[in-house]
Amino acid sequence: RPPSEAAGDLAALAELDEAALLDGLRERFLRQQVYTDVGDILIAMNPFQPLPLYGREVSEQYRHQETGTLPPHIFAVASRAYHAMLGRRGGGPQSQCIVI
Repeated sequence: RPPSEAAGDLAALAELDEAALLDGLRERFLRQQVYTDVGDILIAMNPFQPLPLYGREVSEQYRHQETGTLPPHIFAVASRAYHAMLGRRGGGPQSQCIVI
């Protein structure tokens, strides 16, 4: 099993079952990492406290980031969808849908 820092995307775990998923989410939550990827799915957990996750500096970091270079975040989902919609991800423009 990879170290917890490597588990920003739980789909990268050697074995992904319910116990591994819940354990990974718990570990990340305890480190105030409230966003976790599972492949193309972003899981967001309510931290029940204000965290510095949504300022302009954070937004700018995710604006043109390469997938996987920054920790999971809602801004990364928005950036990927926006660039895919415009056709900047190769293969021409693609319709996008984000379910919250």
